[in-house]
Order: sequence, then structure tokens, then C-alpha cells
Amino acid sequence: MVGDGTNRKSMAYVENVVAFIEYSLSFQPGLHIYNYIDKPDFDMNSLIIFVRKVLFRKSNVGIRLPSFLGLFVGYLADFVSKIYNKKFPISKIRIEKFLGTTQFSSSISQTTKFVPPVKLEEGLNRTLNYEFLEDNSKEPTFDTE
Repeated sequence: MVGDGTNRKSMAYVENVVAFIEYSLSFQPGLHIYNYIDKPDFDMNSLIIFVRKVLFRKSNVGIRLPSFLGLFVGYLADFVSKIYNKKFPISKIRIEKFLGTTQFSSSISQTTKFVPPVKLEEGLNRTLNYEFLEDNSKEPTFDTE
């Protein structure tokens, strides 16, 4: 954990996004622009505690680094990455993204009758189980970046 953990993150579960796209096919012709977000937004403390509970059965944030130290580690990883011409999972930009607030609003619940089929907490639980706890090695993968 890097920072004080009060920064908030907006997220969307993929099954809900797909359900909203399917739902939007029934809209009248015209321009419809929406920013899809599942609520509630998590602060990083709550999100890390949730993830650690699912993956490790722990109910705390674990080791916490101050922001300046986390950023230093990111700069250091970038420096070593340039020397060895190898990418690392930690970088300055990833630490900055972790520390930043990415909280958004959406008018979907006010302007449509759409109800997400999966609560965000359940979507996170399913994702963590699928990605880290279950053996899905025979399932097709879709790699990006």
C-alpha cells in the first residue's frame, strides 16, 4: 500500500458494462452518451482490504509506504528498467496512478431504468477468484499491453 489510501477509484464490472450496452439497444434513435460506472466508489484503503480478504484472508492493508517512498521506488524501477532494457510491474507512472483519484459520476441511474445485474463487490470477488485463485489455464486469454 502506498500513500494514505484516501484517494477514490471509480470502476465498472465488465458483465455490467455488457448488460448496459445490451440494454441501450432498446433506446429510441438518437445520440445517447453515457459514462458507465458501477457504484459505490472505493477508497484505496477499502479496496486493498477487500482484495487482501479475498486473496489472503487478511483484514488490513498490510505494509504501508509513504507516498514519497513509493514514488522513489517507482523512479528507481524506471532507472533499472532503462539500464537493463526490461519492463517491470512497478514504475513511476503506475505509482502516480495508484495515488491519484479517478472518481467519476454517471447519469445512467437518473436517466434510465437500468439496474446492474452484478453488485460491484461481487464483480470484484469474481474477478479476483478467476484471475488469482482458480485454475483457468485451459481458458482462452485475451492479452493486452
